[in-house]
Amino acid sequence: MSHVVRRPAVAGYYYPADPVTLKEEIDACTATRRDPRAAFGALLPHGSFRHCGDILGATLSHVSIPRRCIVLGPSHTGSLIPWRLLVEGAYRTPLGDVPIDEACAQSLRERCPFLEDDPQAQQGEHAVEVLLPFLQRLGPEDLTVVPIVGGSERSEELQRVAEALAQVVRMQEEPVLLLASSDLSHYARREQASEQDHAVIDAICDMDDARLTHEIRRGPTRMCGYGAAACMLGAARALGARHGTLVSYGTSADAGGDPHSVIGYAGIVIR
Repeated sequence: MSHVVRRPAVAGYYYPADPVTLKEEIDACTATRRDPRAAFGALLPHGSFRHCGDILGATLSHVSIPRRCIVLGPSHTGSLIPWRLLVEGAYRTPLGDVPIDEACAQSLRERCPFLEDDPQAQQGEHAVEVLLPFLQRLGPEDLTVVPIVGGSERSEELQRVAEALAQVVRMQEEPVLLLASSDLSHYARREQASEQDHAVIDAICDMDDARLTHEIRRGPTRMCGYGAAACMLGAARALGARHGTLVSYGTSADAGGDPHSVIGYAGIVIR
């Protein structure tokens, strides 16, 4: 395996840096795990474990984690490269290194050349990173990942990425899980955020692209990760998915945050 290692950016901030404490916290968030089943994909939040760890745990507790996972998240660093992924090496967390699925990553690049191989551009991002400890704890020992960070929401690019994802997944002889990392409303009052968020959630569960796009265009702070969600949904639908199920919803106010300025979090499984 290549020596390229993407080191943790938010360990000790978004989640515990100590491996033992991290395992204990994940186990507490997944204590009610029962009969996980295969899924095409899921939408997961990327806030701190304090704010949305229970939602992450509850959602992934319903999903059988395969060896191969593709994780899409939004850009928070303002990189000039709109789409980037890692094609080799590993993604490190306090629980160890998760190897990059190089075959999947290269296949995606062949079908979607604007996916740039840029390890440096992913260094400060947290949207992919916060999901990985849960995948490591719940998934198989030989877990691999393809991390994709997208800074563009142009419809033609989202469609191309979704088509490439579906094509690559079809080629595999084993299951592949598609995960979109996205938070919902930002800095609205709790009641307003809940109303906005459930309109977005309903569109995702109905797999209604037009309605989802309409809701997002009503306000720029309704979803941090719309592009990731749109790509995951488009690929899942092409692979045969028909609906989504809301597993858990909450806001930062539920964890003691300001109820007048909340962030919304949802966990949705796509089957």
